[in-house]
Amino acid sequence: MSAGEGETPGSTLRLAADTETETNTKTDPVRREPGAASDAPRAPRQHPAGRRFAAGDHPAPPSHPVVLPQISTDPVDELVDRMRPRLRRAVDGLQVAAALEADGCTDRIARVEYGFTDVFSLATAVFSRLGPLTPDEAPPAAASRGRWERVRVLAHGPLYALPSAVFPAVLAVLGQRSLVLALALAGGLGWMYSGTAAYAAYKLLGAGRLRATARLLAGTTLAAPLAGAAAGVAVVFLAGGGATLILLTAGQLAYQMAGTVLVFYRQEERLAATMLPAAVAGGAYLIAGPQLRPAAVAFAVAGMLAAFGVALLATRGRGTDGEPSGRPVLRSHRFGLVGVTCYGFCSAVLLLHAQAPYLLTRFDVAASVAPLILVMGFVEWRAERFHRLVVAMTHRIERPMEFRPAVWRLIARDTIACLGVTAVPAVALVALFAVTGRLSAGGVLMIAAHVVLGGAYLAGFLLAGFERHGWLCSALLAAIAVHVGAGLLLGVSPLFGGPGVVAVDAALYLGSVLALQALFLLGLVPLVGQARHYR
Repeated sequence: MSAGEGETPGSTLRLAADTETETNTKTDPVRREPGAASDAPRAPRQHPAGRRFAAGDHPAPPSHPVVLPQISTDPVDELVDRMRPRLRRAVDGLQVAAALEADGCTDRIARVEYGFTDVFSLATAVFSRLGPLTPDEAPPAAASRGRWERVRVLAHGPLYALPSAVFPAVLAVLGQRSLVLALALAGGLGWMYSGTAAYAAYKLLGAGRLRATARLLAGTTLAAPLAGAAAGVAVVFLAGGGATLILLTAGQLAYQMAGTVLVFYRQEERLAATMLPAAVAGGAYLIAGPQLRPAAVAFAVAGMLAAFGVALLATRGRGTDGEPSGRPVLRSHRFGLVGVTCYGFCSAVLLLHAQAPYLLTRFDVAASVAPLILVMGFVEWRAERFHRLVVAMTHRIERPMEFRPAVWRLIARDTIACLGVTAVPAVALVALFAVTGRLSAGGVLMIAAHVVLGGAYLAGFLLAGFERHGWLCSALLAAIAVHVGAGLLLGVSPLFGGPGVVAVDAALYLGSVLALQALFLLGLVPLVGQARHYR
C-alpha cells in the first residue's frame, strides 16, 4: 500500500506537522523508497533552525510579514477622498474644476498645497484618480425640451404685445394728456411688481414650497389692481383725470400680474385665449374706425377680467397642507428680491423715459418699441438655452484657454441672432411707415435703438441669471444718465421742456443703448470663463 492510500481519518491530527514538513521539502526533503509501507517507522526529523541552533548558530527568530493598510501621503489623494461624494457623477475635468472652485480652491492653493499650476490642472489630476463611474452612477441623459417648449417661450413676445392692440381705442375714449403719465407709471410699477413676484415664486418653487408659491402668486395677483389703483390716484392728484384713469391703471397691473402667473405655470395658451379676442377687436377698430370703439373697449375689459380669473384659478390646489413655511426661503433671498425690484424699475425707466414724451404726438416714435416687444420671447429663449449649451461645453472642453473663448463665441452668436431677429419686424415697421407717409429720421433712429436693445437684453438676461443685479442697475442708470444728460447739455431733452428735436433725441438714445450693451458685456467678463457657474 502506498503512503497516500494508508492515510486514515486519524491522520488529520498531524495536519500542522505535515504541512510544515511539506513546506520545507525544498530545504530538507525526505523521500520514501518506492514500495515502502505506509506504517514503516520514520526517522526523526529536525527543523533546519534546530540544526543551526545545535551547531551554535543563534539567529533571530524568524519574522513574518504583516500587510498593513497603505496610507497615502499625497495631498491629492486626500483631496480625492474628501471630494469623492460630491464628484460621483463627474464626467470630465471641468465639472471637477467647478466643484473645486465652489469648495474654495484657488490657483494659489493649487500651486502651494498641491503643486499644480492652476485649478484646472489639479482638477484633471483629481478626475483621473476618481476611477470609472459604476453603472448606477452614470450621468442622466439631458431631457429634451421638445418642440412645444420652444414655441411656448417664443410666444412670450407676442403675448406681451397683445394688450397694445386695444390701446388706441382706450386712448380715444380717455383723450387726456395725463394718460401718458398714468401709462408710464402703471407700466413701470407693473414691470417692477410682477418681476419681483416671479423671482420670489421661483425661489420658493426651487425650495419645494409649492403651496407657499401658489399663495404668494394668488396674493400678489389680488393685490395688483389695488396697487394699480393707487398709482392712478396719484396721477389724478398730480395731473388731473377721473375714475376712468384709475380703472385703467388698475386693469393694467391686473393684466400684467395675471400674465406673469400664467407664464409661471406654463399656461400661455390660456393667456392667449383670453386676450386674443380683445386684440382682434382692437385691430378691427383701427381699420373700421370709431363705430367699433365701444366693442373694442368692451372686449379689452372682458379679456382683462378673464385673464385675471384664469390666473387665480391656476394657483388653486398646489402643494400639501403639511408643507413647511416659505418665509425662511424668502428671508434668505431678501437681497436678491431688492436687486430684482431695482432692476425692474431701472428697466422700465430706460424704456419709458424715451417713449413717454412722444406717446400722444409722434406715433412713429411711440411705436418703435414694438419690434423689441415682439421678439422678447426669442431673446428669453436664447438666454435660457445659453446655460444648457455651456454645460454641454464642459463635457467637451478641458482647458480654460479653450473654454473661455468658446463661451464668448456663443455669446457673440446669440447676440447677433437677437439683433437679426429684432431687425426683421423693425424693417417691416419702417416699410409700413414709408407706405403710410409717417417715416421720419427720428422714428428710424428710435427703431434702430430698440433693435440694439434686443442684443443688450440678452446680455442683461445672462447677468440676471448670475444675479448680478447691482451691475445691471448701475449700467441701466448710466445709460439713462447719458441720454438725459446729453439732451440737457444740448437743450433738446423733451423731458425738461426742450424743443424736442426728435432726430437728435433719438440719436442720443441710440448712443446710450450702445453704451448699455458694452456695459452689460463688460459685466460678463469675470463670469463667463468660470466653470463653477455652470454646475
